[in-house]
Amino acid sequence: MLNQQGSTTEVAGAMTARIELQDDHEARAALCAELEQLADGLPSLPAPARIRRICNQIEAVTTHFRRADTLLETIAAPDIQPFASNMLERLVGMHLMDALHGEDLIAVLWDSTARGAVARPGEFGYMLRCFFDGCRRVMALESLLLTLFEQRIRQTA
Repeated sequence: MLNQQGSTTEVAGAMTARIELQDDHEARAALCAELEQLADGLPSLPAPARIRRICNQIEAVTTHFRRADTLLETIAAPDIQPFASNMLERLVGMHLMDALHGEDLIAVLWDSTARGAVARPGEFGYMLRCFFDGCRRVMALESLLLTLFEQRIRQTA
């Protein structure tokens, strides 16, 4: 009975994590689409109000990285396969790198807004693409890991 209750708790935790990650993924996907549109429109910049909103979204997304790490680590059992454990460690590193890229993007966006133009559109476009490509790669890995953890939970239930 205790094992069954533990399994029920794990299943509920995995379902909650799935819902929360899906919400995060929707927000990240929308931001990636907006950043891609911004990159395609360089050297033009959107209005300062839109820049402020984009910067706020980047900050929110990088906060969600930490939340995603916590969610996935919470449902990952100590006895998970070495592959999944290594991928979870890699994911944390990818989140850190993307968070740093996000901080750099915010700095360039504000600097460009203050100048009224992007100093180096080619470099900035590359930065934008690195960020949204990284976010999309991370979303795919998060989904894969969550699926692996859900399968493990179902097998032990």
